[in-house]
Amino acid sequence: MKKSSFFLLLLAVFFVWTAGSVAAAPTGKVTAAFTGQPSTFDPHKITGLPIAFQYPNVFDTLLFRSPEGKLIPHLAESWKLASPTVWEFKLRKGVKFTNGETMDAHAVKFSIERIIAPGMKTRQISYFRSVARVEVVDKYTARIHTKKPDMMLPNILSGYGQIVPPKYYTKTDPKILARKPVGSGPFRLAKWVKNQEIVYEANPNYWKPGAPKAKTVVLKLITEATTRVAALVSGSVDIIDNVPPQLANLVKSNPKTEIMSGPSPRAHLVMMTIKKGSPWANPKVRMAMNYAVDKDSIIKNIFQGNAEKINVLQGPGSFGQNPNLKPYPYNPAKAKKLLAEAGFPNGFQADMFVPHGRYLMGHQAAEAVASYLDAVGIKVKMLSMEWGAFVRKSRARWKPGTKPYMWYSARMDLQLHADGMYAGFIHGKATWGGFRDAGVDKLLGEARGEPNEMKRVKLYHNINRVLHDEKVPLIFLYRVNQIHAKKKNIDWKLRTNGLVLLHEVGRKK
Repeated sequence: MKKSSFFLLLLAVFFVWTAGSVAAAPTGKVTAAFTGQPSTFDPHKITGLPIAFQYPNVFDTLLFRSPEGKLIPHLAESWKLASPTVWEFKLRKGVKFTNGETMDAHAVKFSIERIIAPGMKTRQISYFRSVARVEVVDKYTARIHTKKPDMMLPNILSGYGQIVPPKYYTKTDPKILARKPVGSGPFRLAKWVKNQEIVYEANPNYWKPGAPKAKTVVLKLITEATTRVAALVSGSVDIIDNVPPQLANLVKSNPKTEIMSGPSPRAHLVMMTIKKGSPWANPKVRMAMNYAVDKDSIIKNIFQGNAEKINVLQGPGSFGQNPNLKPYPYNPAKAKKLLAEAGFPNGFQADMFVPHGRYLMGHQAAEAVASYLDAVGIKVKMLSMEWGAFVRKSRARWKPGTKPYMWYSARMDLQLHADGMYAGFIHGKATWGGFRDAGVDKLLGEARGEPNEMKRVKLYHNINRVLHDEKVPLIFLYRVNQIHAKKKNIDWKLRTNGLVLLHEVGRKK
């Protein structure tokens, strides 16, 4: 081949490569409207679904979930169990935080140990109680030492354990950290008007090709569903979350918008503070409450078929889910019989809280649940409140003198794993739970530490059976489909874990 021809070939390859690079660069502006936003952008303080939607835009974790739900490398290129109590992570090289600090093993050590520090007082500690310390093996190798074997930890590290720059997070006032985060993620937080608007700008040095898709994303908080749908249909926003089934036709009738719906790992339930003096301290009462609710009717009339009953908390595809358990059937006669056997032949009275705008059709569904409980003698007083007020209420649930109450709630199975669900609701030290049982805690510890996968599955199957047949810590309701909507010119696909991640949203070319 002549030198001139070879040169022209290289030139052509160069232009193809640069054209692809330009095409992959973030472009344009996207406006979204969601139901929730975090209360802080300090990534190690709180838990909850709004942070799962927002933190991946600013921060990276060691591992991640693919859109199909597979556990994949992220800041860690690989990971392995080095010993029964040591997880080793080989880190990605060349990653920088947006303030210029280097992402390395020292940053991993700082970030994970920041979560478990006694003075941190974080709600995330329920996920990291097994962690003892982090060892820096070399600049790009970190080992997390656990107090006992913990097979769940890699799953946790796909959603929590955001890695942050040590110098910035050591020297900066905590109040500023809550408002001005620094991460290595696809965006930087350009503006945040709390409870109103978040503005993200693309990180020009992000390590992952093709992310983010948009150069600028504006996220508006619109908790009222009708207003949110109207904003999409009118064209003022490009993508919205949580479309009530009753409003889906408004989206479908507009030639420029479309519904995006599919199965979701989000389980809806009713939680109870189960302590001495509560009317449901007897498991027979809790079992009666499960028989009292006509879940099929709620699914048909409120969710218009966009849900399915659950036997415990998990659905198909979640590690440890027991397929042999059946959802509680609707049987009000049996519910009344169990109440009488438990000493409540005439029922009792109880308060039930529902956070305003937090869950898809949450208020309507909670009212339906209350009406079914009322029919078997359980007189429910419905109380709706803003999420912040509800969080404060929930923190006081175990304090002496606090009146036992119920609340309509939901939990997203983000880790697609039994233990991830139990860590928040069932374990005795759960962040939100109203159930404490030393025997169940022991079973959970055994399952989480079992290195053999087949044996671990069987242990979780047994835990599910115990919770379903004996302990009955919740009213198990249904998994509600994810129903979102977007303009047809927006490029975005559903995720198996139900998250809408804004760095995956862009405009079609």
